Amino acid sequence: MEKKSLLMVMNNMNKLIILLLSALFTLPLIAQNSSSFKRRVLIEEGTGTRCPNCPRGFVGIKELKEAYGDRAVVIAVHQFDNRDPMYLRHSNYPDCNFAGFPDCIFNRDGYHYDPLYGWDLGSGSILDVAPSYFQSTTSTVDIQADASWNADSTAVVGNATIESQTSGETYEVQMVLVADSLTGSETYWYQSNIYYNRDAQNYPAGMADFCKGGKYGQGGFKWVYDDVAIASSYSMGRTQIPRIDNLASNTKATVNYTLALPVVGAKYSTAAQDLLPAAIRKDKVSMVAIVTDSYGKVLNCVKVAISGANTNDVTTVKTNRMVDGNVYSLDGRMFPASSLKNSSLPRGIYIVSGKKIISK
Repeated sequence: MEKKSLLMVMNNMNKLIILLLSALFTLPLIAQNSSSFKRRVLIEEGTGTRCPNCPRGFVGIKELKEAYGDRAVVIAVHQFDNRDPMYLRHSNYPDCNFAGFPDCIFNRDGYHYDPLYGWDLGSGSILDVAPSYFQSTTSTVDIQADASWNADSTAVVGNATIESQTSGETYEVQMVLVADSLTGSETYWYQSNIYYNRDAQNYPAGMADFCKGGKYGQGGFKWVYDDVAIASSYSMGRTQIPRIDNLASNTKATVNYTLALPVVGAKYSTAAQDLLPAAIRKDKVSMVAIVTDSYGKVLNCVKVAISGANTNDVTTVKTNRMVDGNVYSLDGRMFPASSLKNSSLPRGIYIVSGKKIISK
């Protein structure tokens, strides 16, 4: 009996030793392979000013940004109609294969969702879909970026560095300029709205402003657009940044690309798109850097501010003019003081009593 008990004790001790040895040799491997990079999620929204259903996308995207903060990297891709000032040609942006408008995709994984309702049009919520993409907070691939204006602030020089914890993989890096606070007084900028004569009680609470009696309850309303893609490293139907092949684990690789701002009279541009350059506020432009696998699925992304030149294009102007309350343009023209009150000034920069003002 005592001998049997002794054998049982020895067997248990042997098992304990084996478990300890296993843990000893396994823990370093786990630490080496663990995901330690911050993971962000790319959300691309298919939208457009002439899309009458797209106001509901404004509501859903706002909910996602409020729920996930800077982990939600949003890009609004205006591809509904080329009479949109922010229209971006399909050949100048990776093919998102939008299934209709509004539409949104997460990390380009092939699944399409309504940006407000998610799976179930009319009854679901995008917030029911999002957790499956955001539940993992770390990634095996990291991307860091920086961006700066060139000398005359007509283009952005972007740099992106990736690092992977796996070896021998192929990666593609893309860069996108996104702009906030885009708007204008021309009718091209007005957002179409199918909900203007519909009862708010039939829609989620966030839609009330766009329904009958709401703040934006008109068939077309003036809107300020954010997160809008205005340029990318994708051109002529393909990426312009060379792929990174066979990257060794825990090794960094850096790529760079210069993204030019839109200009008036560009090839294929329309009268509507010629309105975009003047609407861009350079202090409201950011750069998104994206890393994908060889199949195009997004592995990670990051959004960064742009440093460098004077992004507002406003310089201090010294003048010997009498401080008389009149309004002076930078080329010396005088406007009556009353033009400030009746908003009759053309768009531009002016001097009033020795101070700069901007007329929008």
